[in-house]
Amino acid sequence: MNVLFKQIDILSAEQIEHSSLIKFDLIVSNPPYVMEQEKMAMERNVLDYEPSLALFVPDNNALLFYKAIAGLGKIYLKRGGQLYFEINPLCGAECAAMLRDAGYMDIRRSFDISGNERFIKASL
Repeated sequence: MNVLFKQIDILSAEQIEHSSLIKFDLIVSNPPYVMEQEKMAMERNVLDYEPSLALFVPDNNALLFYKAIAGLGKIYLKRGGQLYFEINPLCGAECAAMLRDAGYMDIRRSFDISGNERFIKASL
């Protein structure tokens, strides 16, 4: 089994070279997903030690990164390839609907150890 890790700025995806297109079996991401409106309820230790860029999305565009990754997945995933995301529990249904609208199938949402909806899986 070969493993290839790629780190990219998903919002600057036009920089990716499509000429040497590699198809992936799997894309895994924990993108920023905390809405600005949730900031006041967050633990101080998270706000003090995590960069805002890694945490927050605009309230009016909570799926910003998910939409970009799902779009790139349509190009880079092999047929039957899978996306795995950590998600904001407030956006699980909306994220699943977005993935369905984008042509993904077998969409499954699951929960973390605390019982919060936290993960989503989708297949191409």
